[in-house]
Amino acid sequence: MRQHRVVHTIWGCIALAGVVLYLIFMGVGPPAFVERHWQRTKVVERVQAAGGWDAIRLGCISLAQQNTNGLFWFWVRTNELPPVVIALKPMIINYSPQLACVSIQIFGMHRTGGHSSPYFGLEVYTATNSMNYNPSIGFNTDRVIGSGHSGRERVAEGIYEVY
Repeated sequence: MRQHRVVHTIWGCIALAGVVLYLIFMGVGPPAFVERHWQRTKVVERVQAAGGWDAIRLGCISLAQQNTNGLFWFWVRTNELPPVVIALKPMIINYSPQLACVSIQIFGMHRTGGHSSPYFGLEVYTATNSMNYNPSIGFNTDRVIGSGHSGRERVAEGIYEVY
């Protein structure tokens, strides 16, 4: 081993890469912090392509004004949303008129026997006074990865990322 350190180091790196690839192939997936970083990056790209955070908020306000009784939308029906909201490529949208909040799930899915991607979405407050808004945490409390969320951060006036 002392005579061939470089060869042993190379073989060790190959073995480690093989184990990582095997775990990813078997459905373990990347660590949560890596996946969360990737999700945030994708959402920011989509928001910028849609025209920025103000455009997203205006699109959600328009959505709320068109659906005064509330709305539950899922990815199959694409013709009912403003183009700005469609640019986010949402999976599920839920508008609650009682809370004046549009919840947009962008990532997150539980898979049985495979890698479950963690929840990541936006909550947009559509009322005039967004400073008093407190987004819900743990919307889905079944504790299944990809279905619920436990954290939030304010990204713009009246817009929170929920993860």
